[in-house]
Amino acid sequence: MSAALYDTLRTITTATITTMLLKKGIRHAWMAGAMPFGFSGKRLVGPAFTLRFVPVREDLATPASWSNPISTRSAIEAMPENCVVVADAMGVTGAGIFGDILCMRMVKRNVAGLITDGVMRDKHGVVATGLPVWCQGVAAPASVTLELP
Repeated sequence: MSAALYDTLRTITTATITTMLLKKGIRHAWMAGAMPFGFSGKRLVGPAFTLRFVPVREDLATPASWSNPISTRSAIEAMPENCVVVADAMGVTGAGIFGDILCMRMVKRNVAGLITDGVMRDKHGVVATGLPVWCQGVAAPASVTLELP
């Protein structure tokens, strides 16, 4: 899509867009539970970069998995500029899926924003990155099992 089209879309209300999608047969065009997190007042428009996050899957979530090609960190490196990240956490709110470090990396990669039905870690740090985020709140636990000596 062209930059002019994105500029036009930024002027259209969410209600208008969802009504048009409804007329085209798309009845569920939003992520349930996502609320503004440190409201930026900024309307987001951009291509979606989708991912599914499986929180607290202890058999797979280990520090060694961070370098896996299907890890959250690898996904961030694959995000194109100006995309809107749509992260499906299956509504699980017991562990934060992104914190300040990963959100700052998204900012450095010029990601437009993040929308998830999950929760974030490090609220003050995430808000300080300036990345527009919509989520269900905060949770302190990491989504990784740390093996201590």
